[in-house]
Amino acid sequence: MSGRLEGRVALVTGGGRGIGRAISEAFAREGAAVGVLDLKSEIADAAADGIKAAGGRAIPLTGNVAKRADLFAAAEMLKDTFGPVTVLVNNAMWNRYGSLLEQDEATIGRMIDVGFKGVIWGYQAVVPQMQEAGAGSIINIASPAALIAMRHGIMYSAVKAAVQASTRSAAAEFGPMNIRVNAIAPGSTRTDGANLVVDEEGWERRRQKVPLGRLGEPEDIANAALFLAGAESGWVSGDMMLVDGAMTFAFL
Repeated sequence: MSGRLEGRVALVTGGGRGIGRAISEAFAREGAAVGVLDLKSEIADAAADGIKAAGGRAIPLTGNVAKRADLFAAAEMLKDTFGPVTVLVNNAMWNRYGSLLEQDEATIGRMIDVGFKGVIWGYQAVVPQMQEAGAGSIINIASPAALIAMRHGIMYSAVKAAVQASTRSAAAEFGPMNIRVNAIAPGSTRTDGANLVVDEEGWERRRQKVPLGRLGEPEDIANAALFLAGAESGWVSGDMMLVDGAMTFAFL
């Protein structure tokens, strides 16, 4: 590894599994100290232990991003351990697909609380630390669903569209503080969590819709996050990067 994130301190929400874990591990391999935040302590512990076993620096953090106080506490603990946070990845999401007419208040509320309010609380928790450090990079995990129609995914599309919109506005607001804000929109990416709701037949249908001919892997998204976290993307802000093998363009 090149050490391209040496000296950075990164907070990754939902960082204990799937795309979040791949990002946490990639950041650590490139020299960042990583706070792995997850709802379940055993998942955060396992991810942080794996990073440390590989020679990286990480601490496990437990909290619910839907709760503002939890994100503030996690950011402060990370700062106390490694210094001010300079990279934030807002990755955590909770989702349920289904007909909007059948979704209850609790389901809709949780999707908004985790998927959108969690992003806002992330901004509030880390931007003062980034100001203290003199620079920062915030990476939101959005979705192609923000751009295309998705039957039985109205709330998911709405939440991810809100994340995309917040990315643009946050880039404008925080830019004068030397803080960049971007988003990644992963296409069909195979993770352990996704495997619980998509069977092999479903994955094959998705693969056939990808012009590049394969599904995404968590490492594909982690590589995009590395670019947006590092100096190479120093003049990139307010963007949403599609990492989807051209699947979204094919739909359009």
